[in-house]
Formats: sequence, C-alpha cells, structure tokens
Amino acid sequence: MRTLDEILERMLTQAEGAVVVAVGGMDGLLVEQRPQAGADLASCVAELTNALVGARRAIGEALAGGAVEQLSIRTERVQALVRHVSPEHYLLLALQPSADTGAAARALEEGAHRVRELLT
Repeated sequence: MRTLDEILERMLTQAEGAVVVAVGGMDGLLVEQRPQAGADLASCVAELTNALVGARRAIGEALAGGAVEQLSIRTERVQALVRHVSPEHYLLLALQPSADTGAAARALEEGAHRVRELLT
C-alpha cells in the first residue's frame, strides 16, 4: 500500500498542469499537501469545506440531489476539482487554466480511490 505522500505525488505527475494537490478534512483543517512549498492551503481548505457544506444544502437537500461527490471551480487563473474520499475527507486538485480536465478528473478519481483505501 502506498503512503499518502506517494499518492499525492503521483497525482501531481499524472495530471498535466497540476499546481497543487491536497487532502482536506470536513473539520476545515488541512491534512496534507503537495508540493509542500508554495501555496498556503490552510485557509483555502477551510473555505472549501464551507463550499462543500453549502453545495450539499443547495443541491443535495434542496433539490434532493443526494450527497455531493465532486465540485468543480474555474477562476481566471486556476481550475480546481474537489472530490469527497470519505465522510471526513476530500481531495483538492488545483490546475493551470489550460490543463486537460479530463485527464485531471481521471487522476483525481484514481487518487480518491487510493486515499479512501488508505484512510479506511
């Protein structure tokens, strides 16, 4: 079985255009990020947790859509894919705006599966 560090490193190399990958907790705390240097994701993870909770209320409950599995955000300079890996954790994969989101989604799915196995 791989370590969390190895899983995150692999995701960075698999997803062309990846800037950062992180595991966040639904308690709003950053669990781990790669690369270590660079962006300080602590506040980002806290805000993403709020976004996931809001999406659950807006889509999951109000529209009877069920549990939120994945959230996609695109800004001027970054694309972000966020995927639940357990009730307590999620993965964040941030990409350059020109990155192939199909390949990134596949890397995110594989990484989510591996992190889920590691955490359970």
